[in-house]
Amino acid sequence: MISQFPSPTETFDSVRACPTKFGNLLRTVFYVYVLLVACPIRYWPLESGIDPTWRFALNYAHAAGIEAVFTSGPLAYLVFPQHSGRNLSQALLFQGVLWLVLAAILADLFFRGGFPVRNIALFSFCFGLAAPFFWFNSFGLENLILTGALLLIAMFHFRGSWPRYLAALVLVGLLPLFKLTAGLIGVGALAGFLVEQARRVGRKAILTATLTAVVPLAVATAAYLWLMPSVGAILSHLRGSIEIMAGFTPAMSLPGRALELIWALAAIAVLAILLCLQARHILNNARFYGLLLVIPLVVSFKHGFVRQDSHVIDFFCFAALCLAMVSLTTGLHGQNASRVVSLVMLFFIMWLDTVGRWGVLSVLEQATAVRTIRTLWGALPFDRLEQRLDSSIAAFPEHFRIEPQLLSLIGDSPVTSLSINYTNLAAAHARFTLYPVIQRYAAYTPYLDGLNATWIREKGPRFLVFDGQSIDGRDPWSETPAMWLEVYRWYDTRLLAPRNLLLERRAEPRFRSLETISRFRLTFPGELRLPSSREDVFWTISCGYSTRGQIQKLFFRNPEAFISVREKGGATRSARVIPEVLVTPLLGNYLPGNLAQFAALFGTSVDRGYYVSQILFDDSGSAAYASNCEAEVLRPVR
Repeated sequence: MISQFPSPTETFDSVRACPTKFGNLLRTVFYVYVLLVACPIRYWPLESGIDPTWRFALNYAHAAGIEAVFTSGPLAYLVFPQHSGRNLSQALLFQGVLWLVLAAILADLFFRGGFPVRNIALFSFCFGLAAPFFWFNSFGLENLILTGALLLIAMFHFRGSWPRYLAALVLVGLLPLFKLTAGLIGVGALAGFLVEQARRVGRKAILTATLTAVVPLAVATAAYLWLMPSVGAILSHLRGSIEIMAGFTPAMSLPGRALELIWALAAIAVLAILLCLQARHILNNARFYGLLLVIPLVVSFKHGFVRQDSHVIDFFCFAALCLAMVSLTTGLHGQNASRVVSLVMLFFIMWLDTVGRWGVLSVLEQATAVRTIRTLWGALPFDRLEQRLDSSIAAFPEHFRIEPQLLSLIGDSPVTSLSINYTNLAAAHARFTLYPVIQRYAAYTPYLDGLNATWIREKGPRFLVFDGQSIDGRDPWSETPAMWLEVYRWYDTRLLAPRNLLLERRAEPRFRSLETISRFRLTFPGELRLPSSREDVFWTISCGYSTRGQIQKLFFRNPEAFISVREKGGATRSARVIPEVLVTPLLGNYLPGNLAQFAALFGTSVDRGYYVSQILFDDSGSAAYASNCEAEVLRPVR
């Protein structure tokens, strides 16, 4: 099999020269630097915020044995551990083992790969630019595992040795246990590599294809069976993860700077030009990188630009990783070296304007391994780390804490939060419980919304806490209508505090079911006409995608959809909605828009003090949806 790989003379420009002591020293220095950048040691205190909330929830869910649905896999707590149960000690042990694995992969690349020192230097620089990819949004360890797999595939391609490829397949099989999307990127890279193998060696690639099909699937299956209680639990978890991925584009789309899209196209162009420069000398190398990285790059682009906020970091840092890999076999002599360095410097300028703008000091700390050194220093000794993480509860910001009057009412009763930020309940040492989709805003498909609704109906605790907030300017009431329907059926207002509303479970539901009053076609965008009534009136709307919307959902992002609500006194408000979930009945003539109106809605008074007289669907996102929708009006049966 070794004969199918290029020889060192064919592949690299300067391997003929004997390595010098100075060259070996430089190689070692670069190795230590890259190893520090690739350090996976992580730990997190209890903090307030959206991201700290799901970090806490996933740690809590694992420690309490609760099956949770989110964008992550069953081992996600190892990525961002907190001092909850045995999570911290287990995670640091795993992270230490992973670092040793990465150290072996990088040592193989640096000292056995035969790459010239100048190529190693360029690889190290680009690898440093990829560093925020390993810290992004509290995740990152799955990206380190993916990086290890890609490097092993490259070494297998250039140097052979089946253990390298088998190790890569094992790493890809582990990816969905941390994040399913990372697993899909890994599978995409393997698919591209198999195409390259089939083109180059024909039928001899059957063994490679067989191993590629069997090993990752076997590893993932064995791990899921070991970690989860039953096959049903595995299927339920996978269904939830798939729903979250499928619903991400219409629910979480967020536009950003047009310049970032231009920079993204320019970054792809830089990578393409580097591959063209390689193709002029060794076409097989360029073809290998192109096929290996094209699917992961496309997925990273969509992930970075569907929600075009800090998520752009994901794309530009993965592009930096691609540049690092391509630089390993790029000729760096004469005029070609100046071209390559100029292209990399151009990418660096793009990197500063895109990745750097989200915190240039932070990303430079990551790129220079300063953050790694600080993190390692803070982890030792272990008992001091535990004490420091525990002290974060006492340091929890006072203005984010649950009001004392709510805590006195809750006492030792079970409680959960409908808010997007609920680490305040953990800081208060409340008897906390979790619903299946651990962040309500992430239940953005009817299936996911239904999971939480069923939990509220069958397992809802005595108390619920809600702060009235939502993300992306969404209308909080229509955000998860199935869940709110069950909350409305089963809960009453107990206390409205300055920052939070406390709901208490009823002995009997408000009503047994809903019955249809009318069905009709609705022009979208347009007005939803509801019958004038002081009784509760519910509605649903079902709109399919237009051809344009389907294409946007598949390749890019969908435009935001908004409703405008007019109250009886003339007050109007506009908010974002997710049309996909509006197939579930939603109370429309009392559509609450602030915490006081939520308290009135769940109160016992007949006069709620407000009334919705008109609901309009704006035309801002209408191009993505069919213009003719089905609507239904319903009323409760008591």
